[in-house]
Amino acid sequence: MLGHFGLDVVVGRAVREIRGYLAGEDRSRAVDLLWALKDNSIDAIWCARGGYGAQRTVAALDPTELDVLNDRPPKPFIGFSDITIIHALISQRLGWVTFYGPGLTKLGTANEYTLAGVRSALFDAECVEVGPRPSDGWITTLVPGEAEGILAGGCLPRLANMVGTSLQVNFAERICFFEDVTESVMSVDEHLTQMLAAGGFDRCRGIVIGDHINVTPRDGPSNLGLEQVFTDLLAPLGVPCCFYLPIGHGTDQATLPIGARVHFDANRGVLRTAEPAVI
Repeated sequence: MLGHFGLDVVVGRAVREIRGYLAGEDRSRAVDLLWALKDNSIDAIWCARGGYGAQRTVAALDPTELDVLNDRPPKPFIGFSDITIIHALISQRLGWVTFYGPGLTKLGTANEYTLAGVRSALFDAECVEVGPRPSDGWITTLVPGEAEGILAGGCLPRLANMVGTSLQVNFAERICFFEDVTESVMSVDEHLTQMLAAGGFDRCRGIVIGDHINVTPRDGPSNLGLEQVFTDLLAPLGVPCCFYLPIGHGTDQATLPIGARVHFDANRGVLRTAEPAVI
């Protein structure tokens, strides 16, 4: 599929390794990541998929191993889901803009919306604009308004996992986005409540809620729906907020530049960068 974009592909040594529920040894994946970041012949890094092992990959790194990159120009890094923690690492240690978009294993079955978003953000170097999905155009505005700021976020469980660590993502003065997959509504509630208690949303300028695929309420009369949870927990923050943009694990998958300055219109459900994110 990368040939479709005219790319020459170099596969990391650890990509096909297997160790139980992990893709090989933690340090092997960490060495692969360092190699791809440091090798000047590699123009971009595209994650094959997500997976819990991303957290152990980062744990296997000494953050100072990235210091050699401080004076080098950034290169695109693309991935989503559990790759959230690697986005946080690169953002905090290097200050690079990274791209929350489909992994390679999704490209083979990706629809035109998803592929067009990749082309626009990464290959045509256009301003990124994400709005309501073309198939239905539906969004829910929880708090109306507009805001501007640097974009930050990722997959909700991984954002919650980073609370209390050196890589905790702080949304102060930023536009936050999050999405989730295959969890209960109560788990989403737990993650958001933890992040709120830790002050993670303090001084956040806006909240963009993406897809929550296969996120279902508990059985029984006492269940709560997703929108109710978002209204209970996030609406009181009083910042522009909307739900159901095509971000995350859905069929329509936008490519978002983490670390880029964006304008967010919660009334229309539109997120747009101020300038192209690829240098």
